[in-house]
Amino acid sequence: MGTAELRIQLHQIIDAELDSEKLEAIYTLLKSPKVAFEPMSMAEYTEAIDTARKQINAGDFKTIEQLEKESKNW
Repeated sequence: MGTAELRIQLHQIIDAELDSEKLEAIYTLLKSPKVAFEPMSMAEYTEAIDTARKQINAGDFKTIEQLEKESKNW
């Protein structure tokens, strides 16, 4: 599917959508800036894992319940 055809199909889907939550999600997705992820070296990867383990051992994390409660305010 080419870009022009994709645009037409997206317009048709969006024009037919009645769910405002879905439309807001689409809007947010399309307005979000692109985030470029840089590859990590093995040393950076290992350091990130070590840091995460230290945070977990120190109790510096959120439970599923906390995340679910927090996500209701998004």
